[in-house]
Amino acid sequence: MIDVSNITITRSQLLSTKQQLELTQQGYELLDKKRVALMQKIIELEELAVEAASELQNLTNHAQMTLARAEAFVGEGRVKAASLGNNDEFPIEINETNVMGVRVPRISSSKKDLNQKQSVNFNSTSTMIEEAGDAFKKNVDGIIKLADNEIQLAVLLREIAHNTRRLKALELIVIPRLKGEYNYIRDELDERERSDHFRLKLAKDIIERRNKMAQQRRSINSAI
Repeated sequence: MIDVSNITITRSQLLSTKQQLELTQQGYELLDKKRVALMQKIIELEELAVEAASELQNLTNHAQMTLARAEAFVGEGRVKAASLGNNDEFPIEINETNVMGVRVPRISSSKKDLNQKQSVNFNSTSTMIEEAGDAFKKNVDGIIKLADNEIQLAVLLREIAHNTRRLKALELIVIPRLKGEYNYIRDELDERERSDHFRLKLAKDIIERRNKMAQQRRSINSAI
């Protein structure tokens, strides 16, 4: 049920309500297209995130294996000493991209090549230790890649939830209310038009009867 107490029954209001309804329906269609596009992007990102998680698991297993092998053959002390002498850093960059009007953060490594071998301050570093270091650098690369996918997913999932709430509000509240107001104003104007037409016809009939009676009286007076 709509509240009709504050509705103005005029032709201009009918036109205004019709325009509001059309604009709202257009907005609903645009939001629905946006929702579909977001869903497609989310599905794509979910597939990439699954692949990145699987790849990261493999990289982690390989890194742990190479570390265990280095500790077994070289010794845990020398491995720790090599790690303390390594000053490698893994800076990241956070940028933004636009997906259907949504600002989505992107995470990437600002280092050109995470796999590039860096020198360590340990003169007798063995090949096994270097392999373990390279494996963990690739592991960091995998972590950054997975984090990039997950943060995109988180932002887009929040946006699609917000978009869905707006669609539901338009579909269940705003559009039905505008349709109800439009139909009410149209029906009231039609009823007024029918009433005015009936009154005009009734007035015309009365005037015609009066004119006929007056003409009859004049005819009678002329005969006398």
